[in-house]
Amino acid sequence: MKVVSAELAIHLNTEKTFTSCDLYELVLANGNAYRYADCDCDIVLDNRIYRHDALIIRRQQISLEGQVTVDTLAVTIYADGNHAEDTIESMPIMAAAHSGVLDGAKLSLKRAFFRETGDLPGASVIGTIGLFSGDVEIKNSGGTKLELTIKSKTQGLNKEFPLRKYYPQGAYTTAASGRVTSSGDTDDYCLIAPFVPRKEVLL
Repeated sequence: MKVVSAELAIHLNTEKTFTSCDLYELVLANGNAYRYADCDCDIVLDNRIYRHDALIIRRQQISLEGQVTVDTLAVTIYADGNHAEDTIESMPIMAAAHSGVLDGAKLSLKRAFFRETGDLPGASVIGTIGLFSGDVEIKNSGGTKLELTIKSKTQGLNKEFPLRKYYPQGAYTTAASGRVTSSGDTDDYCLIAPFVPRKEVLL
């Protein structure tokens, strides 16, 4: 269920036509945030500026669900790298993607609705609806196009093990002696399995 302000709820329930745009917020692993608006002017919301003259961002359509789902959002960013507005952490966004700057980043998508004023100044924002939020993964990067896959927060529900974690070689207790046995040898094949503290030999 999406939570909106009372003013926006009245607007959506009474008006027949809407003026709106997408707002993107990219938060890097170091906490730095970059905000972009898919419209013709900068949008000011909660004293934060969403820039319109930086990256060109296009996304696929999404469907809203009333239950927990594991979903992804495809986002394509266009930038030629010749403008200061197309940079992240003082680097062109393409170089930033190849350098790992986007590793661990999160992207959130909102839809902002405006009063009918003929233009889109920040003061005309009635409210926003949060549409999607998740972890950033780079799908493809080259030329002027950067393709991202945004995986929802529920994506981890279908994984048996957390990503990018080191699992040390497990020890087991032999049934005969009761001693803990472990191995420091390495081989070309291995199996990661949950350790169950039983009097059994794990193969």
